[in-house]
Amino acid sequence: MLTLRQNINKAIELGSKNYFTSKAQQKRALDYLNNAYNCIKNAWVITGSTPDERYAKIVDIPNDLHLVREKHRPLFENVSMDSELIFHLQECRNHFKNYEILPPQKNDDLRILMDIINMTVKHDKEYPQESKRNLEHYIGKELFKRVSYTWHFVTNSHGTKFTRVFWFFDGKLTKLSIILAMRG
Repeated sequence: MLTLRQNINKAIELGSKNYFTSKAQQKRALDYLNNAYNCIKNAWVITGSTPDERYAKIVDIPNDLHLVREKHRPLFENVSMDSELIFHLQECRNHFKNYEILPPQKNDDLRILMDIINMTVKHDKEYPQESKRNLEHYIGKELFKRVSYTWHFVTNSHGTKFTRVFWFFDGKLTKLSIILAMRG
């Protein structure tokens, strides 16, 4: 179990970018804040002469951080809890709830590499030696020995012109992404 300071630090670390990359990350940050609140709750000692008096002091204290309101400040001070820290945690929680969820961008390295390879093939007639050298570099020398390709210019129904490349691995039509995955 983490200490009060560790819970606060982990929550602040997760919220340091002013956005979360997923709802799960937001939930983890809120859980750390709730755990910090629980550490504060569990640290104070109830004093009173009878069980009824002790119960009367704690019965109205919120169980979770999201239930904390300004009306609870006198209750916290009555049992010597750090009300400023509790309301700071509550403020952080409200900020975290309002942060945007921005999923990380997908890694486009494979798409970019495929575009480079297809552009290299496009210049195959003009620069055959350079094209072969570049393809060996991108695909891998040993793997390139088992790869062949054909290409032609295409104009689609919208008038867009591009180069279409058919890739073959050991004589079978194969997607370029699969060939690149074999590189290791």
